[in-house]
Amino acid sequence: MKLLERDAQLAALNNALLEALAGAGRIALVSGEAGIGKTSLVEAFTNHQSNSVRVLWGVCDSLFTPRPLGPLHDMAAQFQGGVPDLLAADSNHTQLFAALLLELQRQPSILVFEDVHWADEASLDLLRYLARRIHNLPVMLVLTYRDDELAAQHPLRTLLGDMSSSSSARRIQLSPLSRQAVSTLLGDRRTDANALHRQTGGNPFFVTEVLASEDSGIPATIRDAVLARTARLSLSGRAVLEAAAVIGMRIEPWLLDAVTGAEADAVDESIAAGILRAQGDMLTFRHELSLHTILENIPPHRKLVLHRLVLEALKQPPSAHKDLARLAHHAGAANDREAVSEYAPAAAQHAAAAGAHREAAALYTLALRFDTHLQAEQLATILGAYARECNLTEQYAEAIAALRRAAEIWARLQMPQKQGEALAAMAIMLRTSGKNAEAERINRSVISMLEELPPCRELALAYRVQATLTLSQREIAEAIQWGERAIELAKQFGDRNVLSMAYTMLGSAWLFIDFERGQVILEKHLESALAAGNETPISNLYAYIGSCAAELYQLRYAQRKLVEGIAFTTERDLDIFTHLIQAWQALALVHLGQWDEAGQITGFLSKKLSPIVVSRIPALAAIGLLQVRSGRGQPDAALDEALRLAEGTGTLQHLGLARIVRAEAAWLQGDYQRTRAEARAAYDLALSKKHAWLAGELAFWRWRGGDQVPILDWMALPFALQIKGDWQGAAAEWERIGCPYEQARALADGDAQAKVSALEIFERLGALPAAAQLRETLRASGAAKLPRQPRPSTRQNPFGLTARQVDILALLVEGLSNAEIAARLHISPKTTDHHVSAILRRLEVHSRESAADLARQHPAFNQK
Repeated sequence: MKLLERDAQLAALNNALLEALAGAGRIALVSGEAGIGKTSLVEAFTNHQSNSVRVLWGVCDSLFTPRPLGPLHDMAAQFQGGVPDLLAADSNHTQLFAALLLELQRQPSILVFEDVHWADEASLDLLRYLARRIHNLPVMLVLTYRDDELAAQHPLRTLLGDMSSSSSARRIQLSPLSRQAVSTLLGDRRTDANALHRQTGGNPFFVTEVLASEDSGIPATIRDAVLARTARLSLSGRAVLEAAAVIGMRIEPWLLDAVTGAEADAVDESIAAGILRAQGDMLTFRHELSLHTILENIPPHRKLVLHRLVLEALKQPPSAHKDLARLAHHAGAANDREAVSEYAPAAAQHAAAAGAHREAAALYTLALRFDTHLQAEQLATILGAYARECNLTEQYAEAIAALRRAAEIWARLQMPQKQGEALAAMAIMLRTSGKNAEAERINRSVISMLEELPPCRELALAYRVQATLTLSQREIAEAIQWGERAIELAKQFGDRNVLSMAYTMLGSAWLFIDFERGQVILEKHLESALAAGNETPISNLYAYIGSCAAELYQLRYAQRKLVEGIAFTTERDLDIFTHLIQAWQALALVHLGQWDEAGQITGFLSKKLSPIVVSRIPALAAIGLLQVRSGRGQPDAALDEALRLAEGTGTLQHLGLARIVRAEAAWLQGDYQRTRAEARAAYDLALSKKHAWLAGELAFWRWRGGDQVPILDWMALPFALQIKGDWQGAAAEWERIGCPYEQARALADGDAQAKVSALEIFERLGALPAAAQLRETLRASGAAKLPRQPRPSTRQNPFGLTARQVDILALLVEGLSNAEIAARLHISPKTTDHHVSAILRRLEVHSRESAADLARQHPAFNQK
């Protein structure tokens, strides 16, 4: 059929390709409902390219458990270099992706990833990896996907959100055909175009399927149209088509031949009928709706036989490489318990090694469907592996249930070490889910059980878990003791994973007693971990160092480590850690007065809040704190959820954080009774832990709300000074720490001149509620002169830049490099690159030098 009403989309693809060929790689996101013509559009686009542009085509399969990196396997034969060998060898995906990146630098290429709504997790990781690096490649990524099948939690949504914010991305949305286009497709047929358009909704596949049917009139459903076409096939033709449907969307001729034998040549009937088509050396269904219609109409007994035949053929492929995920899929559909137990766990391990953790979890689920065929020890082992994959894919309820069941099996087998290992792992997941009390109860029972036995590796794990739990409760001395015990046992048994986390807990705990000592432990351990290159311990280290330092108002140090952590985890696409680190970075930036950058981060966090409780609480607190202080937005929802989650954890870190922000919000609203209530709610807990900063800040808000509170000598100095009435000392301390808002809040307690200085700081930050409150106080006191409120026109920075961009432009005027700017402002080089690019676009210049020259002509920069 002729391609209609797609000229604009073809032009957009061609323009994007021209930009890619100029060295600025592009991503085309081609979306629309099933049957809208995404594949036809991309085929028309790629068919008209010159031979100098390499076109690589990969398809994501709609298997129950998709092949890890399936599209890359489709493309592999066209690659040179080491990519095919690394792929066949199941290499580490970081090494494989790097090799692919090198391969793509050699020749201009179009990479088509079709049906990415079915992509496995490893393929999504590959796309995320390429998207973050494509801007300097002569490469165009074309992704097709169904936008009407993306549920709120669909994994592709996160990837699309990341890509949409990139300047390299081009969205190409396909709309249904108009009535005029349907009429054109009808040609001379005596069919009512309006009726056909109404019944098909203008969907090109529906229209073309209806028109391909020789039945008179318009079939009531597309199913009827597909079945009408298959009805014209011979018995052999239908048998081959059914076998093709069981094989899947893409059909290898050798496999079809093995399943159908002498009837294999009858596949030509389906090709002639337009149901199947040749694509390279493969056969494919013209549309997946045809595939599903045929599958649904195969009798169950016949479908079972076909899956068994496909399974037997796949056991002996022409190549030596067996597709374990595919074998597991057909084994499950064939109800072959032995084959499932053989292939599903192995396929899951393969998927996990490739980074496809969601697919690994699905494969373990398939294995567990046939758990009655498994030996008890094998079942418990699979449950533990399934739990690890669920943990990595944020399926904590499933992970906890699996570990609970595994522990019960190990108990029945009288294997206490294995039982303890499962329960200790479950305790960590309960803590991550915010269920700290249950985690504490379970892990202490594990320690009691394992201490009755000779020392073992599992006891070291339980000690490490207990160090984590007690540190979460801010029981610092106890956390140090458990950490030291874990280190001693882990060294004895050579358990590097336990040893790494134990050192992280030990150093983090020491930060609260002796910051410099803890810093030395953590920095030394970080250096060793970076040398070893183990990604998860390094990411955990950055998260703990940054969050604990920020909690202790060591903000400049925290910011440096958080920036390093974000650079590390982002480069490796470890988003589960990036989200936690970003949440604490946003909190640190609010306190440091860098509200523009904090706003960028909280804006991102609010769109994709992590489901992990320990990440979600600080993210909500950061969002709420910035909204409270700036007076922009509605913070109540974020603060209410933060408190609800914090109460579930019962930990001081989270309860204190949530209550402090809520107390500040109440005070700015003039509700002093609620200010007192919020601060009192966590005060006794902070006091019992002798947490200098949280107890000091909660005492401060009780005092602000009208309570008489004692000042203890261990409380944080700036809060204690202000409560005592030494606003000058408090302001000086806040200035030393680097907190301009808190400095202004202390100055606001001072004399008239100090209040004016505080007002100027509030105005500069954009702290509207505090500024308005202080102006009213000054007016009531009869102040003769107040700083003029900035007009809306002058609130905008030069050239319409943000405050952060103004700072960076000023440093460009000084001639600093991006690396020097990053070091000066304590931001990552990647963030600096983004800001500089945005400045060049805003000033409509093409170089840093031109931007600096233009800035020098502006009065604002002449004064700098």
